[in-house]
Amino acid sequence: MITKDDLQGHWRRDWIKAPGFADHTTRVHWMQAGDLYADIRVPAQRPELDAFTCLADVPRDMLDPFLEAEGFAGTIDVRDNHCTWRREINWQGVPEVDDIGLMSFKDEGLIEDGVLAEYRELWQAEPGEPLRGHRITFGDMTGILVENDAVFLIGIGPAPSSNDNLGVQFASTYALGNWEGADGVATLSTNPFCEGQTVLRRNAGFTWHALSFDGETTARRLIAA
Repeated sequence: MITKDDLQGHWRRDWIKAPGFADHTTRVHWMQAGDLYADIRVPAQRPELDAFTCLADVPRDMLDPFLEAEGFAGTIDVRDNHCTWRREINWQGVPEVDDIGLMSFKDEGLIEDGVLAEYRELWQAEPGEPLRGHRITFGDMTGILVENDAVFLIGIGPAPSSNDNLGVQFASTYALGNWEGADGVATLSTNPFCEGQTVLRRNAGFTWHALSFDGETTARRLIAA
Protein backbone atom coordinates (compact mmCIF):
# COMPACT_ATOMS: atom_id res chain seq x y z
CA MET A 1 0.00 0.00 0.00
CA ILE A 2 1.37 3.39 -1.04
CA THR A 3 0.94 6.15 1.52
CA LYS A 4 1.81 9.82 1.60
CA ASP A 5 4.91 8.97 3.64
CA ASP A 6 6.24 6.90 0.74
CA LEU A 7 6.13 9.93 -1.57
CA GLN A 8 8.14 12.33 0.55
CA GLY A 9 11.34 13.81 -0.86
CA HIS A 10 12.80 14.95 -4.17
CA TRP A 11 11.75 12.98 -7.25
CA ARG A 12 13.18 13.25 -10.77
CA ARG A 13 11.28 11.84 -13.74
CA ASP A 14 13.10 9.45 -16.09
CA TRP A 15 10.40 9.29 -18.73
CA ILE A 16 6.74 9.49 -19.65
CA LYS A 17 5.03 7.17 -22.14
CA ALA A 18 1.55 7.43 -23.62
CA PRO A 19 -0.11 6.01 -26.74
CA GLY A 20 1.96 7.28 -29.68
CA PHE A 21 4.19 9.40 -27.45
CA ALA A 22 7.33 9.03 -25.33
CA ASP A 23 9.54 11.66 -23.70
CA HIS A 24 12.90 10.89 -22.08
CA THR A 25 14.43 14.39 -22.16
CA THR A 26 12.12 16.91 -20.45
CA ARG A 27 13.64 17.93 -17.12
CA VAL A 28 11.00 17.16 -14.50
CA HIS A 29 11.34 17.54 -10.73
CA TRP A 30 8.72 17.03 -8.01
CA MET A 31 9.49 17.85 -4.39
CA GLN A 32 7.17 16.68 -1.61
CA ALA A 33 7.21 17.86 2.01
CA GLY A 34 4.29 16.65 4.10
CA ASP A 35 1.09 17.58 2.27
CA LEU A 36 2.81 20.32 0.24
CA TYR A 37 4.47 19.85 -3.13
CA ALA A 38 5.91 21.78 -6.06
CA ASP A 39 6.59 20.49 -9.57
CA ILE A 40 8.55 21.92 -12.52
CA ARG A 41 8.86 20.56 -16.09
CA VAL A 42 11.15 22.23 -18.63
CA PRO A 43 11.94 20.96 -22.16
CA ALA A 44 15.57 20.03 -22.73
CA GLN A 45 15.79 21.89 -26.05
CA ARG A 46 15.18 25.63 -25.95
CA PRO A 47 16.45 28.39 -28.25
CA GLU A 48 19.60 30.27 -27.21
CA LEU A 49 18.80 33.69 -25.80
CA ASP A 50 22.30 35.15 -25.52
CA ALA A 51 21.36 38.02 -27.85
CA PHE A 52 18.52 39.17 -25.56
CA THR A 53 18.34 40.66 -22.08
CA CYS A 54 14.74 39.76 -21.17
CA LEU A 55 11.74 37.84 -22.46
CA ALA A 56 10.04 40.98 -23.79
CA ASP A 57 12.89 41.37 -26.32
CA VAL A 58 12.51 37.83 -27.67
CA PRO A 59 10.48 37.46 -30.91
CA ARG A 60 7.12 35.86 -30.26
CA ASP A 61 7.78 32.77 -32.39
CA MET A 62 10.97 32.05 -30.42
CA LEU A 63 8.99 32.00 -27.17
CA ASP A 64 6.83 29.02 -28.18
CA PRO A 65 9.30 26.37 -26.90
CA PHE A 66 9.46 28.15 -23.54
CA LEU A 67 5.68 28.03 -23.27
CA GLU A 68 5.86 24.22 -23.37
CA ALA A 69 7.21 24.28 -19.81
CA GLU A 70 4.97 23.40 -16.89
CA GLY A 71 4.88 24.27 -13.23
CA PHE A 72 2.30 23.65 -10.54
CA ALA A 73 2.07 23.36 -6.77
CA GLY A 74 -0.38 22.60 -3.99
CA THR A 75 -1.23 19.59 -1.84
CA ILE A 76 -1.60 15.86 -2.35
CA ASP A 77 -4.18 13.35 -1.16
CA VAL A 78 -3.23 9.66 -1.19
CA ARG A 79 -5.87 6.92 -0.91
CA ASP A 80 -5.77 3.28 -2.00
CA ASN A 81 -2.48 3.81 -3.90
CA HIS A 82 -4.04 6.74 -5.80
CA CYS A 83 -2.32 10.12 -5.47
CA THR A 84 -4.25 13.28 -6.35
CA TRP A 85 -2.16 16.40 -6.94
CA ARG A 86 -4.36 19.38 -6.14
CA ARG A 87 -3.03 22.22 -8.27
CA GLU A 88 -3.63 25.37 -6.26
CA ILE A 89 -1.43 27.25 -8.74
CA ASN A 90 -0.68 26.12 -12.28
CA TRP A 91 1.57 27.85 -14.80
CA GLN A 92 -0.43 26.56 -17.76
CA GLY A 93 -3.75 27.87 -16.48
CA VAL A 94 -6.82 25.91 -15.43
CA PRO A 95 -6.20 22.13 -15.69
CA GLU A 96 -8.58 20.28 -18.00
CA VAL A 97 -8.91 17.26 -15.67
CA ASP A 98 -7.86 16.32 -12.17
CA ASP A 99 -4.29 15.07 -11.83
CA ILE A 100 -4.58 11.54 -10.36
CA GLY A 101 -1.99 8.78 -10.57
CA LEU A 102 -1.99 5.14 -9.50
CA MET A 103 1.34 4.71 -7.71
CA SER A 104 3.44 1.57 -7.39
CA PHE A 105 7.05 0.70 -6.65
CA LYS A 106 8.85 -1.52 -9.17
CA ASP A 107 12.48 -2.58 -9.44
CA GLU A 108 13.19 0.38 -11.74
CA GLY A 109 11.65 3.01 -9.46
CA LEU A 110 8.33 4.67 -8.65
CA ILE A 111 5.70 4.14 -11.34
CA GLU A 112 2.80 6.54 -11.89
CA ASP A 113 -0.04 5.36 -14.11
CA GLY A 114 -2.61 7.94 -15.16
CA VAL A 115 -6.15 7.43 -13.93
CA LEU A 116 -8.01 10.07 -15.97
CA ALA A 117 -5.48 10.12 -18.81
CA GLU A 118 -3.54 7.23 -20.36
CA TYR A 119 0.16 7.57 -19.52
CA ARG A 120 2.93 6.03 -17.44
CA GLU A 121 5.79 7.90 -15.74
CA LEU A 122 8.93 6.56 -14.08
CA TRP A 123 10.28 8.52 -11.11
CA GLN A 124 13.60 8.21 -9.28
CA ALA A 125 14.26 9.40 -5.72
CA GLU A 126 17.05 11.96 -5.47
CA PRO A 127 19.26 11.58 -2.38
CA GLY A 128 19.11 14.36 0.18
CA GLU A 129 18.03 15.49 3.60
CA PRO A 130 14.31 15.70 4.53
CA LEU A 131 12.42 18.59 2.95
CA ARG A 132 10.49 21.42 4.56
CA GLY A 133 7.33 22.81 2.98
CA HIS A 134 6.12 26.40 3.27
CA ARG A 135 2.98 28.14 2.08
CA ILE A 136 4.02 31.57 0.85
CA THR A 137 2.25 34.73 -0.30
CA PHE A 138 3.07 38.11 -1.79
CA GLY A 139 0.16 40.43 -2.50
CA ASP A 140 -2.40 38.46 -4.53
CA MET A 141 0.11 35.74 -5.38
CA THR A 142 0.31 32.48 -3.46
CA GLY A 143 2.66 29.58 -3.69
CA ILE A 144 4.60 26.70 -2.23
CA LEU A 145 8.28 26.58 -1.35
CA VAL A 146 9.85 23.17 -0.68
CA GLU A 147 13.45 23.20 0.51
CA ASN A 148 16.19 21.89 2.74
CA ASP A 149 19.67 23.22 3.43
CA ALA A 150 20.90 22.21 -0.03
CA VAL A 151 18.09 22.56 -2.60
CA PHE A 152 14.77 24.32 -3.18
CA LEU A 153 11.81 24.34 -5.53
CA ILE A 154 9.51 27.34 -5.53
CA GLY A 155 6.21 27.87 -7.31
CA ILE A 156 4.41 31.18 -6.83
CA GLY A 157 1.79 32.95 -8.90
CA PRO A 158 -1.86 33.93 -9.20
CA ALA A 159 -4.71 31.44 -9.03
CA PRO A 160 -5.06 29.42 -12.28
CA SER A 161 -6.97 31.26 -15.01
CA SER A 162 -7.41 31.19 -18.78
CA ASN A 163 -5.49 34.48 -19.21
CA ASP A 164 -3.13 34.18 -22.20
CA ASN A 165 -1.20 37.42 -21.55
CA LEU A 166 2.50 36.54 -21.60
CA GLY A 167 3.41 39.22 -19.09
CA VAL A 168 0.88 37.81 -16.65
CA GLN A 169 2.01 34.23 -17.22
CA PHE A 170 5.69 35.00 -16.74
CA ALA A 171 4.91 37.01 -13.60
CA SER A 172 4.70 33.61 -11.96
CA THR A 173 7.93 31.90 -10.96
CA TYR A 174 8.70 28.19 -10.92
CA ALA A 175 12.35 27.54 -10.17
CA LEU A 176 14.53 24.69 -8.97
CA GLY A 177 17.91 25.53 -7.49
CA ASN A 178 20.66 25.17 -4.95
CA TRP A 179 21.51 27.20 -1.88
CA GLU A 180 24.84 29.02 -2.03
CA GLY A 181 25.01 30.34 1.49
CA ALA A 182 21.97 32.57 1.91
CA ASP A 183 21.35 32.80 -1.86
CA GLY A 184 19.05 30.44 -3.71
CA VAL A 185 20.43 30.22 -7.25
CA ALA A 186 18.12 28.80 -9.92
CA THR A 187 19.36 25.91 -12.06
CA LEU A 188 16.04 25.43 -13.88
CA SER A 189 13.12 27.84 -14.33
CA THR A 190 10.08 28.57 -16.45
CA ASN A 191 11.79 31.95 -17.04
CA PRO A 192 15.18 31.06 -18.59
CA PHE A 193 16.65 34.41 -17.55
CA CYS A 194 16.30 33.31 -13.90
CA GLU A 195 18.71 30.42 -14.41
CA GLY A 196 22.09 31.10 -12.84
CA GLN A 197 20.59 34.00 -10.89
CA THR A 198 19.54 34.44 -7.27
CA VAL A 199 15.78 33.96 -7.08
CA LEU A 200 15.56 33.52 -3.29
CA ARG A 201 17.43 34.83 -0.29
CA ARG A 202 16.99 33.39 3.19
CA ASN A 203 17.58 35.12 6.49
CA ALA A 204 14.75 35.38 9.01
CA GLY A 205 12.40 34.10 6.34
CA PHE A 206 12.61 34.29 2.54
CA THR A 207 12.89 37.08 0.00
CA TRP A 208 11.83 36.38 -3.59
CA HIS A 209 13.84 38.19 -6.28
CA ALA A 210 11.07 38.31 -8.86
CA LEU A 211 12.07 38.77 -12.51
CA SER A 212 9.36 40.24 -14.74
CA PHE A 213 8.68 39.66 -18.44
CA ASP A 214 10.34 43.05 -19.06
CA GLY A 215 13.47 42.10 -17.16
CA GLU A 216 12.80 44.12 -14.01
CA THR A 217 13.90 42.51 -10.74
CA THR A 218 12.13 43.32 -7.50
CA ALA A 219 12.88 42.00 -4.01
CA ARG A 220 9.65 40.79 -2.41
CA ARG A 221 9.52 39.68 1.18
CA LEU A 222 7.46 36.48 1.29
CA ILE A 223 4.89 35.99 3.99
CA ALA A 224 4.37 32.52 5.44
CA ALA A 225 0.66 31.76 5.06
